[in-house]
Amino acid sequence: MRLTSILLASILTACGEKSPNPTAAAPDSPKLTMEIPEGAKGFANALVGSVTSGFNPTDSDGATFEYTQLQFRGDGTWAANGFVEAMDERMECAEAGSWAIESASDTSTGTITWTVGDTSCIGREKGTATRAQITVGSSGIQSALFR
Repeated sequence: MRLTSILLASILTACGEKSPNPTAAAPDSPKLTMEIPEGAKGFANALVGSVTSGFNPTDSDGATFEYTQLQFRGDGTWAANGFVEAMDERMECAEAGSWAIESASDTSTGTITWTVGDTSCIGREKGTATRAQITVGSSGIQSALFR
C-alpha cells in the first residue's frame, strides 16, 4: 500500500502544471551575415523575415514575368520561383542570385539591388541586375519603384 501511495504521488507530481523554461530562448531575428549599411538593420530584418508572393520583378512591357515566391536571405542570396507568360503559353521557371542593400529610409523602405546568378526563365540572362526602392510589409514586398 505504501509503495502504491508513493508511486501515485510521483505520477501526480510529474503530471502537474509546468512553468516555462527560463533558459528557453525566444525566436531571434533572421540571421544577417551580409554587409548591412548603417541604419538599415531593421529594414534588412523585415525583408529577410518575409516571403513575397505575386511580385513582378520588372516594369517592362511585353510578356508577363512574375515571381510566385521570392525570398531574400540574410547571407546576401535570394531565390525565386515564378513564370513567364507570353500569348497563351506559361513557362514555369526559377532564378537565384545575390543582393545588397544600398540604403534604408526606415524599417520598411529601402533601396536594394539584386543580381541574377542563375535562371531558367525565358528572356532572362545571368548577370541581370535590378535596382528598386521597395516597401516591405508582413507578407513581403508591397511596392517597388524601379530605378
